[in-house]
Amino acid sequence: MEAGDQTQDPQRQERATVQHLLILGHPDPRSFNHAVAARYVEVAQSNYQAVEIRDLYAMGFDPLLKDIERPQTRPGVCGPDVRHELNLVERSDVITFVYPLWFGTPPAIIKGYIDRVFSAAFQLSDLKRERTIGSCSGKSLALFTSSASTGQWLDEQGVMTSLQQSFGQYLASIFGFSNRYYFHADSVVTDMGKALAEQHLYDVGEKARLICAQAAAARHHANL
Repeated sequence: MEAGDQTQDPQRQERATVQHLLILGHPDPRSFNHAVAARYVEVAQSNYQAVEIRDLYAMGFDPLLKDIERPQTRPGVCGPDVRHELNLVERSDVITFVYPLWFGTPPAIIKGYIDRVFSAAFQLSDLKRERTIGSCSGKSLALFTSSASTGQWLDEQGVMTSLQQSFGQYLASIFGFSNRYYFHADSVVTDMGKALAEQHLYDVGEKARLICAQAAAARHHANL
C-alpha cells in the first residue's frame, strides 16, 4: 500500500465494525418475528453495524443433539454445520435471538441451536471450576420474543421471569455474556391491529438502537 492510500484492509475493517449474529426461529417468513428481525437489521445497518442472520427454519438447521456431540461423551466434537455456527459466534459482538413463545417456552429449533452450538464449547470441568465457557465472554446477549398471550397473563403465570432466569441469566452466567437485553411483544395474533404492530416494531427499533449504541461504545473502549 502506497503512502497516502486510504484503502482499508477488509479484514481489519470488519474487525472495526460491530458484528451482530441474529438467530431467528420461526417457520413462516411472513411472521411478525421475521418483521422483528428485519427491523433489528434495519437499525443495526443504519448505525453502520453488520448483521449475520441465521434463519434456522430456512436453513434446515438440525436441532437434534447427537450422542457423539454431548460434552460428557466426547468434548469438543461437532459436525461442520456446528463448526460454522461457532465461527460466526466467535466473530460476533452481539448474539441476538428472535423467536415466539410456544407453550411458554422457545421453539425446539432454538433450544436445539443452544444444545448443539453453544454446548460444543462446553466442558463439565469448566462448570465445576466456575469458569466461563466458550467464546462469548464479553459479548452481549439479546432476546426478542413474542406471544399471543398478554404480558399481564404471562407475568401472572411466572413465564417471563422464568424465561429470563433460565434462558437469559443462566446462559449469560455460564457463557460469560457481559450484557443482557430482553424485549417481549405480547398479544401478537394473526388479526393484530396495525397500531399495535407498529408500536411493537417501534419499540423493537428503540431497543435495537440501545444495543447498537452500547455495543459501539464497548468496541471503542476495547480498541483504545
